Amino acid sequence: MDKKKVVLITGGATALAKQIALALSVNYKIIIHYNNSRDEALALLKEIGDNNCKIIQADFNKTDPVVFFERTLSLFNSIDIIINASSVFEKLRIEELNKEILERYNNIHSTFPLLFSIELYKYCLKSNKVGVVINISDAQLDIPGKGRIPYYLSKNALSYQSKLLASELAPTIRVNEIAPGFTLAKEWEKEYFKRLDNLLPFKITRVEEIVKAIEYFIDSEQVTGQYLKVDSGLSTLSTKLV
Repeated sequence: MDKKKVVLITGGATALAKQIALALSVNYKIIIHYNNSRDEALALLKEIGDNNCKIIQADFNKTDPVVFFERTLSLFNSIDIIINASSVFEKLRIEELNKEILERYNNIHSTFPLLFSIELYKYCLKSNKVGVVINISDAQLDIPGKGRIPYYLSKNALSYQSKLLASELAPTIRVNEIAPGFTLAKEWEKEYFKRLDNLLPFKITRVEEIVKAIEYFIDSEQVTGQYLKVDSGLSTLSTKLV
């Protein structure tokens, strides 16, 4: 009988979340959530193999968390770990901000992760097992860059949520938070990241270091409510980089 634990990674088809999925697929069954990145999700499914990986589509601005949890649970008939990694990171002028934009960011970064974590809690309570939630925030929450007010507001909500849920859901669910620094450059960021590589004390943060932190939080049975920056020393610098 295959006893591998099941990890759901939201937004797991692209960027950092994709690399986390690939690394964890060695020891866990992986469920990849995606919204618009169907081609990338299918490619990742093929790379990992359908015995150890399933994919599921959902728009967190339109989907009911309870229904989504039931659909996700049916893929392997189990969920043990949720990594809330879905993210939207647009640069917006302050004149562009409106209620709809703020709600979209909050749904993706805060509201849906909260409600989905509660569904995991109810499932684990009924199944008499301990689950794990790991929220992926951002090492720059306390030194935010300009032009991304909805991003930083909603990611801060996710960060505070980690503390609240760690208390509310214990001992059934352990909730921890990882705040990565500069990790994977998008095409338009590559030149900037080259400069950062010479400014950060430990260079650009490697995905492997973030995976180590995730595995620590998964395996550590008495650790909950903790916040860990994996930022290559970004937070030690006296000068803001962005």
